[in-house]
Amino acid sequence: MKRTSSSGTPAKVEALLRRALPPRAGEKLALPDIRKEWTSLVGSAVGSKSYPDDLDEGVLFVKASSPAAAKVISMKGASLAREITKRTGISVSGVRVMVGKASSPRNPERHGREPSRIVPPRQEVERNLEEIRENFSPEKEALAKRLASLMALFQRRFPGR
Repeated sequence: MKRTSSSGTPAKVEALLRRALPPRAGEKLALPDIRKEWTSLVGSAVGSKSYPDDLDEGVLFVKASSPAAAKVISMKGASLAREITKRTGISVSGVRVMVGKASSPRNPERHGREPSRIVPPRQEVERNLEEIRENFSPEKEALAKRLASLMALFQRRFPGR
């Protein structure tokens, strides 16, 4: 996130998010970006046969649909970790590959249903809003409400982290 010296607003928002979000939430937030860039990282042939499944404690877990694709990813593991760290800013220390179905878990055909929507309780949003309100000017009240809602959503989505 770019820091500004004149108003300091992005740095303040970043500090608020770091306090409000559970530890390692940044890893989970980086996972969609990794998935979006996956084919450019590993190439189209391997990208179509693999899927970044999870990122936990600096280790990227990848599913590959064939042993050959798994081997290629394993061999590129260190360079993939460095490139992902460079592109996302999230420290990736290694890559672990498993052979299995390499498709998106959000694919409705695979699960037969749409993913459920998480709606945080209004009380949690209001509690977060009270916590951050002093950092926003009155004309930025709408932004403060959206941030409070986002904070409550992530507290729900990543409990205890």
